[in-house]
Amino acid sequence: MTNITAIDKTGVFYTYETALFSKMEDVRFTITDADDEKSLIAALHDANVILFTAAKLTANVIKTLDNCKLIIRYGIGYDNVDTAAAKEKGIYVCNAPNYGVIDVAEHALMLMMATAKRVVRMHDMVRENRWSLDGIGSGSRLAGKNVGFVGFGKIARALCERTNALSMKPLVYDPYVSSETLAAFGATAATLDDLLANADIVTLHLPLMESTRHMFNMELFKKMKRSAVLINTSRGAIVKEADLIDALEAGYLAGVGLDVFENEVGGLDPRFLAVPNAVLTPHVAWNTAEATLAIHQEVTENVLRFMRGERPESIVNGL
Repeated sequence: MTNITAIDKTGVFYTYETALFSKMEDVRFTITDADDEKSLIAALHDANVILFTAAKLTANVIKTLDNCKLIIRYGIGYDNVDTAAAKEKGIYVCNAPNYGVIDVAEHALMLMMATAKRVVRMHDMVRENRWSLDGIGSGSRLAGKNVGFVGFGKIARALCERTNALSMKPLVYDPYVSSETLAAFGATAATLDDLLANADIVTLHLPLMESTRHMFNMELFKKMKRSAVLINTSRGAIVKEADLIDALEAGYLAGVGLDVFENEVGGLDPRFLAVPNAVLTPHVAWNTAEATLAIHQEVTENVLRFMRGERPESIVNGL
């Protein structure tokens, strides 16, 4: 018997899994709404496989998981699970890196286009029945512009294919990417300083870790073109948000498109609402009908792979 426990407070997220695992005689599938260390420890003690999204699987929780062999997060980021503790316990930690690649890339492109064309501001003008161009400036042509990719993983590469179709010129800062890969995408390798100095649009595609937390701060914003736009669809805390707003207000960059924020629970910094060229979406880049189905398929296929005695895919904790 394989005990699979999913963590969810909505009660409806695991419809696909419930239908699949209920047909299997050797599987017991349960859902818990536990959300603090004490209740998680109680709910997960029998679990062989744990599926989760937003819960925090701390070292205190993981050290009690004597029966668990596999933890999978629904999503690309995994900063809410203590991977080192899981490795020490011999538990695979996996993410789901493929389900929303196209969707997030498309969303990032939308943010680029919306900021370049000032879509939000133009929309507000029409709603207010304002038809004069006085004082609003002009949009920007994307063709021929330099787009700087900070990180060049799957989403960045999918986005690069799309910006290439718009005749944009890709610059890449990612020391882990080969020259052959860059050549395949028509991209030019750049140092971070060179990228910031030359990119008309800077798009972030980095995991959140201590080395990337607040990586983008006032020091880097001052190195960007004053006509440049920053796009972030990765993790909010990569950007020091207070510095970003200060930089926008001071004119160090011309606009911003964000799908992620430092404090997505406590609320948006109200100063963002006064920034004239900010396009803001509530961490929904992944949220398409196609990706919603794909993430459940990707995770359950990895569970089934593990149950067959095969090595799971997308292991992120070095086992």
